[in-house]
Amino acid sequence: MRRIRIIAAIAVAALTAAFAATPAAASTGTDCQARAPLTVDGGTAYAVTTEPGQAVCYPFEGWTGQDLAIGLYIPLDDGTWRGYASRATVLDPTGAVVAVFSAESPQVRPTFRVPVPTLTRDGTYALVLAPIQATSTLRVAAAVSSRQLLGRTRIDGPGRGVNYDRVGQDKDLPFPGTPDQFVALRVTGFAMTTREAGANPGLWIEVHRAQSDAVAYRGVAFGPGDFIVGPLREAGEFTVRTWPLDGSLGHATLTVVTSHP
Repeated sequence: MRRIRIIAAIAVAALTAAFAATPAAASTGTDCQARAPLTVDGGTAYAVTTEPGQAVCYPFEGWTGQDLAIGLYIPLDDGTWRGYASRATVLDPTGAVVAVFSAESPQVRPTFRVPVPTLTRDGTYALVLAPIQATSTLRVAAAVSSRQLLGRTRIDGPGRGVNYDRVGQDKDLPFPGTPDQFVALRVTGFAMTTREAGANPGLWIEVHRAQSDAVAYRGVAFGPGDFIVGPLREAGEFTVRTWPLDGSLGHATLTVVTSHP
């Protein structure tokens, strides 16, 4: 048992030294406190710091081609949640910044999600969470989620029931289309709730084009209904991408249907 404790202490010390040397850790003005590793699609980590300005660092393993999102929120004593309103940085295995969120500007609203561009390296990544002010502390819940492929559907095919059980996680539903088709995304069985005080539960919706990175439709569903995408204008495989609005969780059924101008 004593040997295990010594090994664990050495590992934590090594992580702390490594993260303290990163550019993101240096920008906080203090050493970055190493925490236990996060697992992609694993549990949620909770951090509460008492030292003003203290940053915390979570390593996690990633590989080339992976699409990830960081789910973040502030859990309050009354059981409600607030969006994260500090700084979050994701570093690749070389220490380069690959994603960042900062609420330093009053025009930036607190977030529950930080999308990470498609990973280009295998290895150990790091999520660095830091207060904006040197006099502030942190209280945050964090998790790393991979983009989930829901299988494939077709226009006017059966609906696909989707569970939204991780803050910020993307869900992809591809479908084939042709230029002459005019479609909508139909949302039924909408059963979403949110623990964010005063907020309405909802789903972010994007429909990505088949032949480019352009978005054919972007909107928010606060309940059931048809969300008009319009004419597809090109042939190929389109993708419906959805994720929970802020701290929403629950279930909905998605169907791509023929619509009319």
